[in-house]
Amino acid sequence: MDPKRWILFILSTAALQFLIDVYVIRAWQSFVKSHGWSAWLYRPLWAICIALLVLSPYISYQRSNHARLEEWMFILFIVATLWYLPKLPIATVLLVRDITRGCVWLWNKIIPQRKQMDVQHETVAMPSRRAALQASAWGMAAIPFIIVGKGIANADNITVHEHDIELPKLSSAFDGIRIAQISDIHAGSWRDAKPFGEARRIIEQLKPDLLLITGDFVNFQADELKIIRTELERLKAPMGVWASLGNHDHYSRNQDHTLLKSVIKNTGIRLLVNENHSFDVNGEKLQLIGTDNTGLGQTFADLPAALVGVDVNYPTILMAHDPTFWDKEVREKTMIDLMLSGHTHGGQVGMTFMGTEYSVAQLVYKQWAGLYNDGGQFLYVNRGLGTVGPPIRIGIPPEVTLLTLRKQKPLLG
Repeated sequence: MDPKRWILFILSTAALQFLIDVYVIRAWQSFVKSHGWSAWLYRPLWAICIALLVLSPYISYQRSNHARLEEWMFILFIVATLWYLPKLPIATVLLVRDITRGCVWLWNKIIPQRKQMDVQHETVAMPSRRAALQASAWGMAAIPFIIVGKGIANADNITVHEHDIELPKLSSAFDGIRIAQISDIHAGSWRDAKPFGEARRIIEQLKPDLLLITGDFVNFQADELKIIRTELERLKAPMGVWASLGNHDHYSRNQDHTLLKSVIKNTGIRLLVNENHSFDVNGEKLQLIGTDNTGLGQTFADLPAALVGVDVNYPTILMAHDPTFWDKEVREKTMIDLMLSGHTHGGQVGMTFMGTEYSVAQLVYKQWAGLYNDGGQFLYVNRGLGTVGPPIRIGIPPEVTLLTLRKQKPLLG
């Protein structure tokens, strides 16, 4: 990653956070003053605002240059998350309120004075009603802080998603094969190896035949893997542990990227970088492909090279980190039966309503989480294990996927 661009991003984010901070605190200050309450209800907030304006960019910079944050700095990172993130919905509500007030003011300037007098008797009780509504609104402002706090506490609570997938070309030799998938480990986001150790234990209990990891082992540098290296070495599956690379695995200099690949391979994980491997059982094949990452300004994938030697008569599984690669290079363009991706984290923030999952990731990605099927070509997007940015999971828990491949049943005639 270009250091200058990264520093510019950090400073721009800090400036935006500061503006939102000022907007929300000024509104709270105005509310406190209107009720004649003590100024100490808002003065400490300004002190925290200024302190985090200085500390937050420093923490972000340190996070990108160290494999693991010191304990005190990690705590500050949590505090900053809990301070800034809940203000986004609060600021949105305040902005809607201020825009509405502006429109009402403009309307009152435009309409004739006589009509204003006609409705004057209807607005006599408005000040007290408005005060009650404001008090209720500020009382509800505590809710985002509670939700974010719970999201931080639940960031490591792993959920298993299981799916059966029928593949037309799958032979009896591979019927019922169980494939576990994990993605987006982001080792540098964890304080210790416990969360990944829990993921490993879950995988062991699922007893998959094959374990696939679809990229983003780290945030920025190879040294982050020291945190979980022992657990990586303990990952096992009868058909092996295989992996592809993600965009974050390239956010370092070439030398460090080479080191990262070396460390991954030395743990016993088979890394496929624009190449393939064939599993053979009784003369039947199941083919596994791994491409490097393409997406978000990166173009490291070389699918034609990865497909060299692949037999179109047998089923093929592709590991490609970014799900946008499916529409760009795979769907209706190749004979690949199943593509496995990650990258989106499911947005990390979302909700389930009437059985349907919604997330902020939908604003950016067409395929953002779960299983997609287009005419017998499948894509599965894993919601990730780790976090990037705020260390939270709200309504989108970290995921271990278990896919069971089935031979397609014959159509009844």
